[in-house]
Amino acid sequence: CRAEIKYETYAKAINIEARSMIDIASKHIIPAVIKYITSLATSINQVKEACGGVTVDVQTELLKESSDLLTATRDALVELTLKADKASAMRRGKEQAEFYLREVVPVMNSLRAPVDRLEMIVNKEMWPMPSYGDLLFEV
Repeated sequence: CRAEIKYETYAKAINIEARSMIDIASKHIIPAVIKYITSLATSINQVKEACGGVTVDVQTELLKESSDLLTATRDALVELTLKADKASAMRRGKEQAEFYLREVVPVMNSLRAPVDRLEMIVNKEMWPMPSYGDLLFEV
């Protein structure tokens, strides 16, 4: 009985974390990154238009990197949603807990990786939540 309770508790905790990640990524992170990318692309076009021969290599690199990370975020989000849905539909117990451990948690990590990198790139005013630095040093 105790083992079953621990399996169920673990599965519920990971489910809550996964669903929170899905919600935050889809409703906050992705829209903020799109806003940043749009702003950056507009800036590049305006600089090119205003000063024809001026190089915009740095902005272009940031745009490409941000776009690539946005794609990685979306791909991981889609995979996490599918895995979390599959896990939720499973019968509770050891099998479900092991599925969360082996299948869902690694995808959660694969979603976190590009988002952590985006946090370091996206303009602080556009980032929808406190950064690690804010939490560590400004609270």
